[in-house]
Amino acid sequence: MRPILFLILLCGFTFPAAAQVYKWVDAQGQSHYSDNPPPQSGKNIEQKKLFGNHIETDTQPFETKEATKKNPVTLYSFDDCGNACSKAQALLDKRGVPYALKNTNQDKIELKKLTGETSAPVLIVGSQSPFQGFEETAWNRLLDQAGYPKSNPLAGLHNAQSKAASAPAEAPAKP
Repeated sequence: MRPILFLILLCGFTFPAAAQVYKWVDAQGQSHYSDNPPPQSGKNIEQKKLFGNHIETDTQPFETKEATKKNPVTLYSFDDCGNACSKAQALLDKRGVPYALKNTNQDKIELKKLTGETSAPVLIVGSQSPFQGFEETAWNRLLDQAGYPKSNPLAGLHNAQSKAASAPAEAPAKP
């Protein structure tokens, strides 16, 4: 009995609520609002559909948003980079720093023009010169100078949302 009740409640919470609201003016000129259809004698009848509230959570603290506006972060990280690129991304993710990830062949050509090399990781913070190679203390210093907070308690939420949004759809099982 409990599982069935749980499923019924779960379905009730997952579907967005929509309601009909009617507005009309009666013979005396008074406006009325109701979820019931108005009497036929009403004038200027308007029917509106209202949807349930949707609240989005913010995954970036104010300091991070401000730092991102002033000093956006770009990370060049390629598949053949290995452990250094993994550590570089982990540091940015841990601090909750939003960054543009450059990891295509076209990005390698762009990096070659920018630095003369294609070795990664390369970090660019705002208008500062590209920083080649991963050195945790140097990267932290660059991010601190750009105004990024040392930690972001919402970083895990942001990472979970972005991974869920970018996860490929599972292929159906073959019979």
